Amino acid sequence: MGNIIDELEPDRMNLLVCKQCKTIQEIPYTKTGKALGEGRYDQSDNPFIEQFIGTCQQAGHFGVLTDCLTVAWMGNAPLKEQILNQIKEQILGGGSKGLDILGTNFYNVKDTYSADAMSCYSIHNRPTGQCPDYKSDRKELKPDTNKERKEAGLAATNTKIHLCDFCPVKMYNQKRAYQSRGLYN
Repeated sequence: MGNIIDELEPDRMNLLVCKQCKTIQEIPYTKTGKALGEGRYDQSDNPFIEQFIGTCQQAGHFGVLTDCLTVAWMGNAPLKEQILNQIKEQILGGGSKGLDILGTNFYNVKDTYSADAMSCYSIHNRPTGQCPDYKSDRKELKPDTNKERKEAGLAATNTKIHLCDFCPVKMYNQKRAYQSRGLYN
């Protein structure tokens, strides 16, 4: 008898590891491709991957796509640590812990943005609907990397991230966008 976990085909998730950006991005796993066994499916037709690869690929970066059990990544800290250790050993050849695996201070930066977004949310009286400043130009977070990018022969970044991406108002806007596409009844 085979492994019960494989027989049940538990949910999986893709992890895109970019060596230059020093990031690990979580990408939904689809079961539409050719079955590869052990609950795995070919991801070459996964429509979500292109959304995440675009910016890194345009910059000429090299990424590695891997996958793991969703429950191991999201629901079990010791298993997640083991997965990160495997990524460090097999893909990166060493690094630090967590999503800061490539030394980018990910958690500190995200916490700072989240705290700033909550302060802004409070300043705007905690709106339950749309915020008057939502994704305005003054809320755009712009990296000061033009000089380094030019020296590396890279074009200016076209990625737009706003403080609003860390704010509860974003959920309101996401729901509105999904409703307009008919994804809510």
